[in-house]
Amino acid sequence: MYNFSDQFYAAVRTLSGAGTIKNRLISAYDDNLVHLQVEELPEIIRTRFEELRRTMLSVKPLGKESPVLATVRKMSTVEANRCANQIVTMFNELKQATDSGERRDKRNAGKQSADLAARRYQRSLN
Repeated sequence: MYNFSDQFYAAVRTLSGAGTIKNRLISAYDDNLVHLQVEELPEIIRTRFEELRRTMLSVKPLGKESPVLATVRKMSTVEANRCANQIVTMFNELKQATDSGERRDKRNAGKQSADLAARRYQRSLN
């Protein structure tokens, strides 16, 4: 199974590194998120990611530059920060969903063990 949280985590790490926000955003998106398919993402972030993708690929490139580079080049610093914040927010939502799913799985496993023990006990009484 593909772990989207890892891709977003790598993007967040890039965003928190050195350099201008525009350069960090270009690297974060190009190196980690550009290849993700919206329909394969967990539903919790699909709409937001689709909006980010439209934003990040909205400017026609000049020469050999990438669409992401062309788009971010035209962005203001405020717009670049907004996109970076969207990436961080999506990572947070993925992480919370993963964490709550793991807790739910552990609770279910505990309940199944308790149910099994109760059934064994009932059989021992009969």
